[in-house]
Amino acid sequence: MTDGMTVDESLRALAALEAAWKDDDEALAALAAGGADERALPALVAAYGEHAMDTLMALAFGLRSSMSDEEIAELSDAVGSTVGARMSTLLTRALKTWGELADRDDLTATRAIAHAVIDAMRAVTEDPSRTEVLPLLATFRSYALANP
Repeated sequence: MTDGMTVDESLRALAALEAAWKDDDEALAALAAGGADERALPALVAAYGEHAMDTLMALAFGLRSSMSDEEIAELSDAVGSTVGARMSTLLTRALKTWGELADRDDLTATRAIAHAVIDAMRAVTEDPSRTEVLPLLATFRSYALANP
């Protein structure tokens, strides 16, 4: 998995997003109580949000694995020149900072970060108001499992 996240971390973050979406405090608390060697849940959810936004922005601008280095450089320039992409970067940076500063078991921060990540993910879909969250998260879960 990219961005220094393992498949297990991605799946844990996606489970936290789903638990926050469903207002399942019991599941969120269980995820927050992870092992001592696991990243704190607020920081993990924020880091996953950054990964998801990077992925969605690349897809929105037509990134394909078959592109040449020159095409990728042109695409990077095009993405960087849009207000939406720059705002996405600012959002993910703010969420990452918040996630790193939150207490390990701060479920309020985790829930708020999770909802911001979900809203950001929905914002770059074709019809954000009609995008179903659970199928969207299932798509990201499949992607995480297919791209270790």
